[in-house]
Amino acid sequence: LPKECDILCTHPMFGPDSGKKGWHGLNFVYERTRIGGVVLDQSSKENDGNSDDEFSTGKRRSGSFVEEGSGRIHSVHENSEAHIEGVDRIERFLSIWEEEGCNMVPLSCKAHDTYAANSQFITHLMGRILGEQGLAPTPIDTKGFESVMKLIGTTTADSFELFY
Repeated sequence: LPKECDILCTHPMFGPDSGKKGWHGLNFVYERTRIGGVVLDQSSKENDGNSDDEFSTGKRRSGSFVEEGSGRIHSVHENSEAHIEGVDRIERFLSIWEEEGCNMVPLSCKAHDTYAANSQFITHLMGRILGEQGLAPTPIDTKGFESVMKLIGTTTADSFELFY
């Protein structure tokens, strides 16, 4: 993307099926990646989602930004028009999800990928495998089996392309 494009990485942690009755309480993961041509330097502070510090809230931190291309580390130009407009645009987009009741989770892309590889992959894989077993509800189902059937329902409702 051209340098003047801001980058906000997002992942609603729900699909059409789990969000069909509304988004309240569902997780929405995001990372402010580039604002006003300045890339946030993930190597200076890895946002693991367990803190609400200046980095995760997108505020200026000395040495936490690196200029794309040159690699020069500098502070954000908070007073530049491009930065102010970029922050405003990003915040307006995020507010859509927040106003719908999503649980807003600031998280680095790296941490997101690590968590998703552990939780989402195994959940969807097991749901798909169990879905192929031809399981059906019975009159004597346990709560555990009902949970299995719910897992099958939520993981197989979306297209295989979404899983793959």
